[in-house]
Amino acid sequence: AVRRNDRRDRTMTDERKISVLRVTPAEAKRALLVLAGVVAWWCASWLAIGPSMEPRGPVFAVYVLLFVATFAGHYVARFPPLPPLLGQLVAGFVMRNVPGLSEAVGEAVDARCSSAMRTAALGVILVRAGLSLDVAAVYRLRWPAARLAFGPSTAEALTVALLAKPALNLPWTHCAVLGYLFAAISPAVVIPSLLRLQDKGYGVKAGVPALVMTAASVDVVYAIAGFGVCAGFLVTAAGGGASSAAWRAPTQIVGGALLGYLAGGALGAITPPDREVSPSVGSPDAFRAWEVPGETPARRAAWLLGMSLLILFAGAEAEMTGGAALGVIVASAAAAREWGALDAKACGGVLNVLWNDFAQPLLFALIGAAVDVSTLSGGEVGAGVGLLAAGLCVRGLVAFLAAGGGQLAFTERMFVAVAWMPKATVQAALAGLPLDAAIAYEGGDKNGPETKRAEVILALGVLAILITAPLGAAAVAVSGERLLKKAEASDEESNEQ
Repeated sequence: AVRRNDRRDRTMTDERKISVLRVTPAEAKRALLVLAGVVAWWCASWLAIGPSMEPRGPVFAVYVLLFVATFAGHYVARFPPLPPLLGQLVAGFVMRNVPGLSEAVGEAVDARCSSAMRTAALGVILVRAGLSLDVAAVYRLRWPAARLAFGPSTAEALTVALLAKPALNLPWTHCAVLGYLFAAISPAVVIPSLLRLQDKGYGVKAGVPALVMTAASVDVVYAIAGFGVCAGFLVTAAGGGASSAAWRAPTQIVGGALLGYLAGGALGAITPPDREVSPSVGSPDAFRAWEVPGETPARRAAWLLGMSLLILFAGAEAEMTGGAALGVIVASAAAAREWGALDAKACGGVLNVLWNDFAQPLLFALIGAAVDVSTLSGGEVGAGVGLLAAGLCVRGLVAFLAAGGGQLAFTERMFVAVAWMPKATVQAALAGLPLDAAIAYEGGDKNGPETKRAEVILALGVLAILITAPLGAAAVAVSGERLLKKAEASDEESNEQ
């Protein structure tokens, strides 16, 4: 009996230890197995490619960042509503700024390789945004969605740009870039919380989740296009900045949208939706000569992503990142329209797996590892926090006003203002672009004036994620059940119908 009690006490102690970490014994064993697999892959890769896979090697750095960020993301996800991207970002930041780890991993990341991988991750973001863009819902909610998508973002971008000039002493072009960097909402943080609230019936009767999700997709498109256009006015852009960007700004928007529509429409026509029965030749449903029937969701995703990356990298070479980003979103939406809702959703599911398991941890780890705290002053960080707070206050007020004029109650409009706060995905994808351009413009001189300014923009973008992503996710989850009305079962059924 004594032995049994001792065994029970040890088990209770182990359970208490595990509960603190929120890891069960089975999960701990699985983590050790995964770690063994990571080490085995590293050994095989080291034997295959040699010094690049050793500490301080560029391939080793990316390898470690990916797996450390993946682990950190999975662990942070155990503390809802904190988003996994927070752990991934912090993991990259630690790898860059902790002595020892910095030399072996953070500083070893090749700048050109990091830029290319972040651009590829941006491509995944844009394709997913285009596929999920419900054109019918945007048209149905066009006026409230337009007010909510354009009003708060424009107000925040103007506020941050105007205050950044005296606070950070940046040129006006950099202030405008920073304003649009801050302006985008993060669908990766907001939409999962909204879907959970919608499943519980909160705000369904008033249509709050549908309105916010629709406006969020348009907000992302607008912020990315605005950032790209403003970045074209930087002196690091091809052709000398503002003098050439004045005519390229409208050109890249119109050209990007047109190119995206043609490319996406062509891809959707070449890979048509599956038909249940193979029609006979000459019938209206017969496959045309240029069509490739029987494409799987994975192949459609591969075609669409490959085409999108071609547009993005070509746009980067031509210094038309805003038009290229808009073109990718339009191309994805055009292809989704050709495929139909079911095939587009299946294609999006493949890209969601790619995003969650690979692109997201790599993107946030790389952007965290790009921030060197030794290059920042306390005054710049304090000014960044002040700019973020001022922008969020103005954004929240304008979002509250933009949600008016309809059927939303006062508390529901307050919730919309709260839901319009989190920032993460777009900031991680865009914050490093000015630095990439500055490094190329100044020949890799880390002490050049344009590089220094771009480092400030990058650091403030990361700061915006660190502050608003966890606070915003928690605020949406907590305020949703308090500010939104829960629909009865009969109301939910009528809304579904």
